Amino acid sequence: MKPGRILPFLVGCVAAASLPAHAQPQPNAQWRPTEATLFDLIQNGYGIVGVTSVAARNSGLPEDTYVLQKNNSLYRCVETRAAETGATRSSAPMHCAELVKPYVE
Repeated sequence: MKPGRILPFLVGCVAAASLPAHAQPQPNAQWRPTEATLFDLIQNGYGIVGVTSVAARNSGLPEDTYVLQKNNSLYRCVETRAAETGATRSSAPMHCAELVKPYVE
């Protein structure tokens, strides 16, 4: 699939995802938490194909979501930021998750 065709799909997936990257997976979850970091994924050939910035649902703090793709594999990494005297800093570790086929019993 070409990057230009997948970007609208990715934005929809990121916006529709109901689980934070660090939550325990549910039986029908499409995102599986991973120990891989954004750095690890980029070092392994993944490229950033989309970035969104919104206020986090639970805290209202700015939250950036990076979507990374390599061939047919897709990850998202979420970083929540907090304001700090004119600069921004991460308020929590960045969590990444892999897009997987939902498990259905």
